[in-house]
Amino acid sequence: MQDFAQGTSSRSTKLVHGGLRYLKQFQIGVVAETGKERAIVYENGPHVTTPEWMLLPMHKGGTFGKFSTSIGLGMYDRLAGVKKSERKKMLSKKETLAKEPLVKKEGLKGGGYYVEY
Repeated sequence: MQDFAQGTSSRSTKLVHGGLRYLKQFQIGVVAETGKERAIVYENGPHVTTPEWMLLPMHKGGTFGKFSTSIGLGMYDRLAGVKKSERKKMLSKKETLAKEPLVKKEGLKGGGYYVEY
């Protein structure tokens, strides 16, 4: 018989994310609140929180284009209290492929590069 919650640490991403998915659902308050909490953890426990850069590739016919991705990630950075040095970067197709050579090349327009903790 397994213990309640056995293995949960090994099966989680261990990210203290700011809730980018909530921004897509226009839950601005949730993004701001989780971002503030994440900033507190980052400030009080820098030895256990490491910025991890995430790549959000954009393809022709995809859900979001460069403009909307740039606006969304920019709002996310500000609402979540991301440090200026760790704010989003918009990448060209070439830069996206340099960061992630295995991403699908067909229809690739570029990528949004943002940080989670």
